[in-house]
Amino acid sequence: MALRDPSDKVLLRMEARRFAGRCDAQVSLIERADTLREVSRLATLINLPYSIAEEDTARDALRVMRMRAEDRARELIQEQIQNFLRAEENQREKQKRAMIDAWTNLTGPLGHLRTWAQNKLNAAGQQTG
Repeated sequence: MALRDPSDKVLLRMEARRFAGRCDAQVSLIERADTLREVSRLATLINLPYSIAEEDTARDALRVMRMRAEDRARELIQEQIQNFLRAEENQREKQKRAMIDAWTNLTGPLGHLRTWAQNKLNAAGQQTG
């Protein structure tokens, strides 16, 4: 598309707004997700189309969606660690394996949270002695 044509610019802006609307809807789904697998799936489901990659509206919407997915994943990980700390001693190893297994679902833009989660778990384990 020639960007000198005003109608093409309007079409690109309209497409960027439509993409931003999809991202907003995705944020709503992410906020309701209750597993790390679901959050990770929802965070990687939408990709920025090349045709609107230069539009600030679209890039901002994608950034907000991914930030909210990261926040939700952190919340779920914190919840898992709290449940681990409250568990009886004989159940902790089983819960630890389940948590580490759940963390393998953190891929794509959330992949860096695996290391963060492991560090949080190690710190929590040191606090309990």
